[in-house]
Amino acid sequence: MNLLLASGDVLTHLIDSEVGGAWFTQHHILLILVSVIMITGFQAVAIRARQGTPGGFSALIEVGLVWVRDEIVYPWLGEEKGRKYLFFFWTLFFFILVNNLLGLLPWPLNVFGKAATGNIGVTMALALITFVMVQVSGMKKHGWGGYWLHLVPHGIAWWLWPLIWIIEFVGLLTKPFALTVRLFANMTAGHAILAVLVGFLWGVTKYGNPVVGGASSLASFAFMLFIMLFETLVALIQAFIFTVLTAIFVSLAVAEEH
Repeated sequence: MNLLLASGDVLTHLIDSEVGGAWFTQHHILLILVSVIMITGFQAVAIRARQGTPGGFSALIEVGLVWVRDEIVYPWLGEEKGRKYLFFFWTLFFFILVNNLLGLLPWPLNVFGKAATGNIGVTMALALITFVMVQVSGMKKHGWGGYWLHLVPHGIAWWLWPLIWIIEFVGLLTKPFALTVRLFANMTAGHAILAVLVGFLWGVTKYGNPVVGGASSLASFAFMLFIMLFETLVALIQAFIFTVLTAIFVSLAVAEEH
Protein backbone atom coordinates (compact mmCIF):
# COMPACT_ATOMS: atom_id res chain seq x y z
CA MET A 1 0.00 0.00 0.00
CA ASN A 2 2.76 2.44 0.90
CA LEU A 3 4.54 1.82 -2.42
CA LEU A 4 1.31 2.50 -4.28
CA LEU A 5 0.81 5.74 -2.38
CA ALA A 6 4.38 6.79 -3.12
CA SER A 7 3.98 5.94 -6.79
CA GLY A 8 0.85 8.02 -6.98
CA ASP A 9 2.64 10.94 -5.38
CA VAL A 10 5.50 10.63 -7.88
CA LEU A 11 3.16 10.82 -10.86
CA THR A 12 1.22 13.71 -9.41
CA HIS A 13 4.43 15.50 -8.56
CA LEU A 14 6.12 15.10 -11.94
CA ILE A 15 3.38 15.26 -14.57
CA ASP A 16 2.14 18.63 -15.77
CA SER A 17 -1.61 19.19 -15.76
CA GLU A 18 -4.12 21.74 -16.98
CA VAL A 19 -5.49 24.43 -14.71
CA GLY A 20 -9.24 24.85 -14.61
CA GLY A 21 -9.80 22.63 -17.63
CA ALA A 22 -8.07 25.14 -19.94
CA TRP A 23 -5.04 24.71 -22.16
CA PHE A 24 -3.12 26.71 -19.54
CA THR A 25 -1.02 24.35 -17.41
CA GLN A 26 0.72 24.45 -14.07
CA HIS A 27 4.13 24.73 -15.73
CA HIS A 28 2.91 27.72 -17.74
CA ILE A 29 2.04 29.47 -14.49
CA LEU A 30 5.39 28.55 -12.95
CA LEU A 31 7.29 29.90 -15.99
CA ILE A 32 5.34 33.15 -15.84
CA LEU A 33 5.99 33.38 -12.09
CA VAL A 34 9.73 32.87 -12.61
CA SER A 35 9.74 35.54 -15.33
CA VAL A 36 8.00 38.00 -13.02
CA ILE A 37 10.41 37.19 -10.20
CA MET A 38 13.41 37.77 -12.46
CA ILE A 39 12.12 41.00 -14.00
CA THR A 40 11.15 42.58 -10.69
CA GLY A 41 14.20 41.21 -8.87
CA PHE A 42 16.74 42.42 -11.40
CA GLN A 43 14.98 45.77 -11.72
CA ALA A 44 15.37 46.22 -7.96
CA VAL A 45 19.03 45.20 -8.16
CA ALA A 46 19.66 47.65 -11.02
CA ILE A 47 17.99 50.51 -9.13
CA ARG A 48 20.02 49.87 -5.99
CA ALA A 49 23.21 49.58 -8.04
CA ARG A 50 22.57 52.97 -9.69
CA GLN A 51 21.88 54.47 -6.28
CA GLY A 52 25.14 53.02 -4.97
CA THR A 53 23.43 51.24 -2.08
CA PRO A 54 23.80 47.51 -2.73
CA GLY A 55 23.16 45.19 0.16
CA GLY A 56 21.36 42.07 1.26
CA PHE A 57 19.58 40.36 -1.61
CA SER A 58 20.95 42.84 -4.17
CA ALA A 59 24.51 42.13 -3.08
CA LEU A 60 23.89 38.38 -3.37
CA ILE A 61 22.58 38.79 -6.93
CA GLU A 62 25.56 40.96 -7.84
CA VAL A 63 27.90 38.22 -6.58
CA GLY A 64 26.06 35.75 -8.83
CA LEU A 65 26.31 38.07 -11.83
CA VAL A 66 30.03 38.58 -11.34
CA TRP A 67 30.55 34.84 -10.84
CA VAL A 68 28.79 33.96 -14.10
CA ARG A 69 30.82 36.62 -15.91
CA ASP A 70 34.22 35.71 -14.50
CA GLU A 71 33.85 31.93 -14.21
CA ILE A 72 31.75 31.06 -17.26
CA VAL A 73 31.56 33.74 -19.94
CA TYR A 74 34.99 35.42 -19.96
CA PRO A 75 37.05 32.20 -19.62
CA TRP A 76 35.45 30.74 -22.75
CA LEU A 77 34.70 33.80 -24.87
CA GLY A 78 37.23 36.32 -23.64
CA GLU A 79 36.38 39.74 -22.27
CA GLU A 80 35.81 41.46 -25.63
CA LYS A 81 33.50 38.83 -27.12
CA GLY A 82 32.00 37.79 -23.80
CA ARG A 83 30.76 41.29 -23.02
CA LYS A 84 28.42 41.08 -26.03
CA TYR A 85 26.78 37.93 -24.68
CA LEU A 86 26.69 38.74 -20.97
CA PHE A 87 22.99 39.57 -20.77
CA PHE A 88 22.05 36.36 -22.58
CA PHE A 89 24.13 34.19 -20.25
CA TRP A 90 22.95 36.02 -17.14
CA THR A 91 19.33 35.50 -18.19
CA LEU A 92 19.89 31.86 -19.10
CA PHE A 93 21.68 30.98 -15.86
CA PHE A 94 19.29 32.68 -13.46
CA PHE A 95 16.16 31.58 -15.34
CA ILE A 96 17.20 27.93 -15.00
CA LEU A 97 18.39 28.38 -11.41
CA VAL A 98 15.20 30.09 -10.21
CA ASN A 99 13.08 27.41 -11.92
CA ASN A 100 15.12 24.66 -10.28
CA LEU A 101 14.97 26.23 -6.83
CA LEU A 102 11.26 27.07 -7.08
CA GLY A 103 10.53 23.38 -7.58
CA LEU A 104 12.16 22.61 -4.23
CA LEU A 105 9.98 24.98 -2.23
CA PRO A 106 7.29 23.26 -0.14
CA TRP A 107 3.60 24.01 -0.46
CA PRO A 108 2.22 26.72 -0.29
CA LEU A 109 5.40 28.59 -1.34
CA ASN A 110 5.31 26.47 -4.47
CA VAL A 111 1.57 26.02 -5.03
CA PHE A 112 1.96 23.07 -7.40
CA GLY A 113 4.92 21.43 -5.68
CA LYS A 114 6.83 20.90 -8.94
CA ALA A 115 9.51 22.47 -11.16
CA ALA A 116 9.01 23.56 -14.75
CA THR A 117 12.50 22.28 -15.60
CA GLY A 118 11.17 18.80 -14.88
CA ASN A 119 9.19 19.15 -18.12
CA ILE A 120 11.11 17.98 -21.19
CA GLY A 121 9.22 20.50 -23.30
CA VAL A 122 10.64 23.35 -21.21
CA THR A 123 14.21 22.04 -21.32
CA MET A 124 13.86 21.44 -25.07
CA ALA A 125 12.75 25.07 -25.56
CA LEU A 126 15.79 26.28 -23.59
CA ALA A 127 18.05 24.03 -25.67
CA LEU A 128 16.52 25.32 -28.92
CA ILE A 129 17.12 28.90 -27.81
CA THR A 130 20.74 27.94 -27.18
CA PHE A 131 20.94 26.21 -30.57
CA VAL A 132 19.65 29.31 -32.39
CA MET A 133 22.02 31.57 -30.44
CA VAL A 134 25.01 29.39 -31.35
CA GLN A 135 24.17 29.23 -35.07
CA VAL A 136 23.33 32.93 -35.38
CA SER A 137 26.53 33.89 -33.54
CA GLY A 138 28.59 31.69 -35.85
CA MET A 139 26.95 33.04 -38.99
CA LYS A 140 27.40 36.64 -37.86
CA LYS A 141 31.07 35.97 -37.25
CA HIS A 142 31.93 33.95 -40.38
CA GLY A 143 29.17 34.93 -42.79
CA TRP A 144 25.87 33.23 -43.52
CA GLY A 145 27.41 30.86 -46.06
CA GLY A 146 30.95 30.63 -44.75
CA TYR A 147 29.84 29.29 -41.38
CA TRP A 148 28.18 26.24 -42.91
CA LEU A 149 30.91 25.64 -45.49
CA HIS A 150 33.60 25.71 -42.85
CA LEU A 151 32.00 23.10 -40.62
CA VAL A 152 34.55 20.77 -42.18
CA PRO A 153 38.10 21.34 -40.86
CA HIS A 154 40.81 22.43 -43.26
CA GLY A 155 42.92 19.73 -44.86
CA ILE A 156 40.17 17.15 -45.36
CA ALA A 157 40.36 15.29 -48.69
CA TRP A 158 37.71 16.46 -51.16
CA TRP A 159 36.16 13.00 -51.44
CA LEU A 160 35.64 12.89 -47.67
CA TRP A 161 34.24 16.41 -47.48
CA PRO A 162 30.49 15.50 -47.88
CA LEU A 163 30.69 12.74 -45.28
CA ILE A 164 32.55 14.91 -42.76
CA TRP A 165 30.10 17.77 -43.32
CA ILE A 166 27.14 15.50 -42.57
CA ILE A 167 28.85 14.20 -39.42
CA GLU A 168 29.59 17.74 -38.23
CA PHE A 169 26.02 18.84 -38.99
CA VAL A 170 24.59 15.92 -37.02
CA GLY A 171 26.96 16.91 -34.21
CA LEU A 172 25.33 20.35 -34.14
CA LEU A 173 21.94 18.72 -33.65
CA THR A 174 23.08 16.42 -30.86
CA LYS A 175 24.22 19.35 -28.72
CA PRO A 176 20.72 20.71 -27.94
CA PHE A 177 19.50 17.13 -27.48
CA ALA A 178 22.17 16.56 -24.82
CA LEU A 179 21.25 19.82 -23.08
CA THR A 180 17.57 18.88 -23.12
CA VAL A 181 17.99 15.41 -21.65
CA ARG A 182 20.66 16.37 -19.09
CA LEU A 183 18.62 19.09 -17.39
CA PHE A 184 15.31 17.21 -17.61
CA ALA A 185 16.71 13.91 -16.29
CA ASN A 186 18.58 15.42 -13.35
CA MET A 187 15.70 17.56 -12.15
CA THR A 188 13.13 14.80 -12.65
CA ALA A 189 15.20 12.20 -10.79
CA GLY A 190 15.66 14.39 -7.73
CA HIS A 191 11.98 15.30 -7.51
CA ALA A 192 10.97 11.67 -7.94
CA ILE A 193 13.14 10.67 -4.97
CA LEU A 194 11.65 13.43 -2.83
CA ALA A 195 8.12 12.41 -3.80
CA VAL A 196 8.78 8.78 -2.88
CA LEU A 197 10.21 9.79 0.48
CA VAL A 198 7.25 12.05 1.23
CA GLY A 199 4.85 9.26 0.27
CA PHE A 200 6.73 6.77 2.43
CA LEU A 201 6.81 9.21 5.35
CA TRP A 202 3.05 9.73 5.15
CA GLY A 203 2.32 6.03 4.64
CA VAL A 204 4.29 4.64 7.57
CA THR A 205 2.90 7.34 9.85
CA LYS A 206 -0.69 6.59 8.90
CA TYR A 207 -0.63 2.81 8.47
CA GLY A 208 2.48 1.54 10.22
CA ASN A 209 3.13 0.30 13.75
CA PRO A 210 3.55 3.34 16.04
CA VAL A 211 7.02 2.31 17.21
CA VAL A 212 8.35 1.02 13.91
CA GLY A 213 6.50 3.70 12.01
CA GLY A 214 7.93 6.42 14.22
CA ALA A 215 11.50 5.23 13.70
CA SER A 216 10.92 4.81 9.96
CA SER A 217 9.36 8.26 9.72
CA LEU A 218 12.31 9.85 11.52
CA ALA A 219 14.80 8.09 9.25
CA SER A 220 12.79 9.01 6.16
CA PHE A 221 12.52 12.64 7.27
CA ALA A 222 16.26 12.87 7.92
CA PHE A 223 17.07 11.36 4.53
CA MET A 224 14.54 13.68 2.91
CA LEU A 225 16.31 16.70 4.40
CA PHE A 226 19.63 15.36 3.09
CA ILE A 227 18.17 14.87 -0.39
CA MET A 228 16.66 18.36 -0.24
CA LEU A 229 20.06 19.90 0.50
CA PHE A 230 21.62 17.76 -2.20
CA GLU A 231 18.94 18.83 -4.68
CA THR A 232 19.65 22.48 -3.87
CA LEU A 233 23.26 21.86 -4.87
CA VAL A 234 22.10 19.98 -7.99
CA ALA A 235 19.86 22.92 -8.93
CA LEU A 236 22.90 25.21 -8.92
CA ILE A 237 25.14 22.70 -10.68
CA GLN A 238 22.63 22.03 -13.46
CA ALA A 239 22.18 25.76 -14.12
CA PHE A 240 25.97 26.09 -14.20
CA ILE A 241 26.45 23.11 -16.56
CA PHE A 242 23.76 24.25 -18.98
CA THR A 243 25.25 27.76 -19.08
CA VAL A 244 28.88 26.69 -19.38
CA LEU A 245 28.08 24.22 -22.18
CA THR A 246 26.26 27.00 -24.01
CA ALA A 247 29.31 29.24 -23.57
CA ILE A 248 31.53 26.48 -24.98
CA PHE A 249 29.26 25.98 -27.99
CA VAL A 250 29.16 29.73 -28.70
CA SER A 251 32.94 30.02 -28.33
CA LEU A 252 33.43 27.22 -30.85
CA ALA A 253 31.04 28.88 -33.28
CA VAL A 254 32.75 32.30 -33.15
CA ALA A 255 36.33 31.01 -32.99
CA GLU A 256 38.69 32.47 -35.58
CA GLU A 257 39.43 29.01 -36.99
CA HIS A 258 35.92 27.62 -37.27
